[in-house]
Amino acid sequence: MSERAETAAVRRPPGRPRSERSHQAIVVATLELLAEQGFQQLTMEQVARRAGVGKATIYRRWPAKAELVKDAIRYFSAELPDIDTGSLAGDYQQISQAVLAVARDRSAALLMPRLLSEVAQDPEMHAVFSKWLVEPRRAVLRTVLRRAVERGELREDIDPELLIDMLVGPVIYRFIITGGDMSAAAGYAPRVLAAVQAAFSPPPAPDR
Repeated sequence: MSERAETAAVRRPPGRPRSERSHQAIVVATLELLAEQGFQQLTMEQVARRAGVGKATIYRRWPAKAELVKDAIRYFSAELPDIDTGSLAGDYQQISQAVLAVARDRSAALLMPRLLSEVAQDPEMHAVFSKWLVEPRRAVLRTVLRRAVERGELREDIDPELLIDMLVGPVIYRFIITGGDMSAAAGYAPRVLAAVQAAFSPPPAPDR
């Protein structure tokens, strides 16, 4: 079975209502085509052929290509839960687990490396990707870091955007260079957090 067929098979298990199967088939086809050829070259006709549906089925739900791509990326990302375990380590662990669970469910091992490469070359797709996938996750991490500062786990003078890059960037890099190995990425995340905490923890209180 081809990689594309395997992906579609994962997202279209038997027994689901026809409308839901069609919806998921369209979304998966959109993501695959985005990864293969980018936003500009993507057409509704191509999506319909790959998803095995009529063009009218797509246009009834998404009157424009931009709307279809937006919904496909939103489906791919899913919302993260509001996490507050009482510690930076606990929050980061739960966020990492939630992101990886969504990635497994949406077959990110097949799609994410290609999507990341495509986004870097397509400003319009980058804007959609950033708004619906990247920024919501950064917002969650900003909240986690703010709470860590309030608890005294991190210095008050941290640059949140820099720390987010430091927490996320190495894990994504590990995911890519291992060919989409999610276990390797998951195992790397605690080491990244430990390094960040060691560098940005407040200094010990002076002895009296």
